[in-house]
Amino acid sequence: MIRLRWVILGALSLSAVACHGEVEMTPLIDRKIYLTDKFYDVEAITPEKAIIVGYGGKILSTSDAGRNWSVVPSGTDKAIYKVAMVDESNGWAVGQTGLVLKTSDGGKTWQKLDPGTPTTLFSLWALSPERMVAVGEKATIVSTSDGGATWTTTKFEAKPAETGSDEAMVGLSDDEIIAQDPSLYDVRFVGEDRGWIVGEFGKILQTTDGGKTWTEQQQSLVGDEIVDALDLPTFFGIDCVDETKCTVVGLDGRIAVTTDGGATWQFEEVAGDFKEPLFTVQLFPDGTGWAAGVAGEVLRRDEGGQWKQADLGMRVFSWLRQVGFADANNGWLVGGFGTILRTRDGGKTWIPAAA
Repeated sequence: MIRLRWVILGALSLSAVACHGEVEMTPLIDRKIYLTDKFYDVEAITPEKAIIVGYGGKILSTSDAGRNWSVVPSGTDKAIYKVAMVDESNGWAVGQTGLVLKTSDGGKTWQKLDPGTPTTLFSLWALSPERMVAVGEKATIVSTSDGGATWTTTKFEAKPAETGSDEAMVGLSDDEIIAQDPSLYDVRFVGEDRGWIVGEFGKILQTTDGGKTWTEQQQSLVGDEIVDALDLPTFFGIDCVDETKCTVVGLDGRIAVTTDGGATWQFEEVAGDFKEPLFTVQLFPDGTGWAAGVAGEVLRRDEGGQWKQADLGMRVFSWLRQVGFADANNGWLVGGFGTILRTRDGGKTWIPAAA
């Protein structure tokens, strides 16, 4: 039976964030955030500055930690799935059907670029104002090293069909055929040359030459718990603290880590019977971290390395797509139904943003 693909950005929402006493009601005529908004990413540039992107080409920016918001023209009505700033001035964004945007003025204006592919791009890593790598559907990897003037588009070809020939597909099951064309959901570089991509069917890909070539690393996760590589959970997010320590998160609440630069990976336990999909993870050098996903679930990794469900001080009934911290104290969570939460005390308390 053909394995159904997980719809990462579909109708996952249930309800909005519960009310909170510190949120002031904004007059409807002045409102910038609506229940119909779906926010897919937040870039915490500084403790005060942040950019949020989402459905319908919506871009929001704040320069005062969310007290006030500006709606920034994006020039598109396509969904924007990822935004990444190189510094306070230069940044990139990617999204639906090959959408690529670039800013050089801190996100006040965005220029639309043509990467030469209609494939939806889910994530990117910005290495400089000139260089970025993005990943998306159908095993697509696109990159530029000259600020978007020219683009390189490649397709990761998984074994055993690395030749791409019809003969290589003979004898494969339906799942194996689909696995030759996995969606790639997130990309992370540590330095100029070493990077990782994660995606469908548990794919974990690594490059050590700046993205010229990619090799698979997920096989070390196959063992007692998982006996077939095709049964590995799809991974949606990755973060690294250095060239040796990385964490990936995905379906069924699965979290996998490496401490040897990806040579081996192993699953980490989550306290309780946690099985909800996780979309995003952020790590800190001290070993702590955050992860978030479906149904407003948020996990916190303590200094002892244990993942536990976090108490946000409120109930969240919507999916959460991205967590982003500017430093250990100042962070954001964004998701469906216009959900924007912020913390200024390292996650002890979270406050919904209203605008």
